[in-house]
Amino acid sequence: MESFAVLLIASVLFLGFLFLGTYAMDAQYNSASGGFWGGLFGPAPKKTSLMRIDLTSFPQFFIGFTKEDKARTVSYEDFSLGSESSMNIKNILSQDISNGLFSNDELSLDVKLEQATVSEATGATLVFEVVDTNNYGNLVASWNGKEYFNGKPPTGKISLKLPKESLKSENKLEIKSTGPGARFWANSVYSLKNIKLDLLTVSKRTLFFEVFPEEMSSWSSGVLNFKRADYSSQNGVIKAYVNGKLVYNRFPNEGDKIEIGPNDIRSGSNLISLESSAGTFNLKNIFLNVFLWKNRTSGITNSFVLDESDAMLLNKTGYTGVIDITMGEILKAAPLEIRFSENKTVKSIFITELKDRVVATFDEDQVVAGNNTMTFATDGSMRIASVDVFIQGR
Repeated sequence: MESFAVLLIASVLFLGFLFLGTYAMDAQYNSASGGFWGGLFGPAPKKTSLMRIDLTSFPQFFIGFTKEDKARTVSYEDFSLGSESSMNIKNILSQDISNGLFSNDELSLDVKLEQATVSEATGATLVFEVVDTNNYGNLVASWNGKEYFNGKPPTGKISLKLPKESLKSENKLEIKSTGPGARFWANSVYSLKNIKLDLLTVSKRTLFFEVFPEEMSSWSSGVLNFKRADYSSQNGVIKAYVNGKLVYNRFPNEGDKIEIGPNDIRSGSNLISLESSAGTFNLKNIFLNVFLWKNRTSGITNSFVLDESDAMLLNKTGYTGVIDITMGEILKAAPLEIRFSENKTVKSIFITELKDRVVATFDEDQVVAGNNTMTFATDGSMRIASVDVFIQGR
């Protein structure tokens, strides 16, 4: 019985030492991995945290253009899409034509046409009225050097058709009279009025408007307004292209407008091309309103002091300057510029992708130990909810 007790005690002690040995190895592993209460006997795992040194902050502010105004209006003549219609190019109320020893009056007019207009035109008409003449000489009307009328007309209306192939980007209209012949002492005289040069188009029409260089950065929108003169056509659509980009494609309802955004325009001459896929649309009260942004702020500036010890951190690996921006309302999208103190080589950061939250970074190239300034500026129009500037590191 005694020997059995000794054997039992020895067995318990052996199993206890075996358990403790195994447990010690598990504890060492768990201590390193952070499991099993940190190994019970091992040290707690090390915690990694980010250090943050706050430098400055901006409360809510507004930058860029703060007001949208109607700057000007461009008006156009009524026209039809889907059937032959005319577009007036030149209109002269009156002109005296004469030829003789003591006078030589003639009409010589340079007529420039956009290439898009030349392509769309089916021809042109030249119409004028003779109100008085002595018929001493012939009245001669020519277009680009080719005569389309040469005779002695009575008083009344004259209408001439100019074919499509005669139209160019640069043209010359001339109306003159030949000499009086045997009546050398007199002048041949023609008094003309209501001289009209019209282009003929079918289905398409091109409207032009100018964008001045100073309007490029402040352009808010252009709005082309029109009304239908009648509602005879109940099918088909109107397509509108601005400089080749499709901006409108539907059946026109009452009060429809065509919007022209800042990405649709270019500096100089701009084209609005209208066409009808089917049906005839008679359009009237056609005008383009140009809206521009006004009252641009030069920028919002804040200053902060950077301790020399903090400035040195930016030279170390793992430390970064952070600009944390919470965006508010964006009325006119444009890059956001952050300008730093003028005594540094790298003065600006440009942010082109604006989201609800934007984070930009800076380093020792943008700031100095001591006083620093930071200015926010844009050619757009936006509200910024908040800005926090700090150094972040490990």
